Amino acid sequence: MVQKKEEITYRDLEKADYPRIERIIGETWGFGRRCKDKKVAELLEKSYWASLLSQADFARTALINGRPVGVVLARREGRGGKKFAIFFRELIYKLRLAASGEGRSNLKIFRELNRQNRRMFKEQGEKFDGELIYLNIMRNKKGKGLGSRLWEDTKAYMQNSGGKNFFFFTDTTCDYKFYEKKGCQRIAASEKILDMGGQRKRMEMYIYKYEL
Repeated sequence: MVQKKEEITYRDLEKADYPRIERIIGETWGFGRRCKDKKVAELLEKSYWASLLSQADFARTALINGRPVGVVLARREGRGGKKFAIFFRELIYKLRLAASGEGRSNLKIFRELNRQNRRMFKEQGEKFDGELIYLNIMRNKKGKGLGSRLWEDTKAYMQNSGGKNFFFFTDTTCDYKFYEKKGCQRIAASEKILDMGGQRKRMEMYIYKYEL
């Protein structure tokens, strides 16, 4: 049987891509495996995606045979604030999550992670022209150069808009060594112990920067 050739393309993110990206987020974080209530898992996907998207002024997606398999979001400092329509949807999702014990426990985890990130950023003291908000490739589609292409697209966006550097948050649950291979410098680190479904999980959290 002849295997169908994969056609890889890249374009700006479209609203029709959102459900697919939400599922990729759920796969990455393991919401479906971790949550007993599948509705909670779906709301976590939507809430997390909305929280990322509301900050972004740059969004690109990688597609294989027309289906999104990866995404990058970024922002330039000073280019507007949160997108309030998306931010409002995020609040609605969080209110629905708060209606269940499982939803509340997951919201608590994200609040703790965000608090730790803010603390690290404040303590490191540097200022940046932009932020890489999110870069993710579907697990079984890695190794095809998709992440590298989206990374280069982000660099081009930052440079073309006058940026000299940018930063991003990552941790040991992510492929942070990918960024080290790209020449990024780690500028902050901290440890966090999370209670995830009765299990204590140790995580190291990082901030990296990239000079253009």
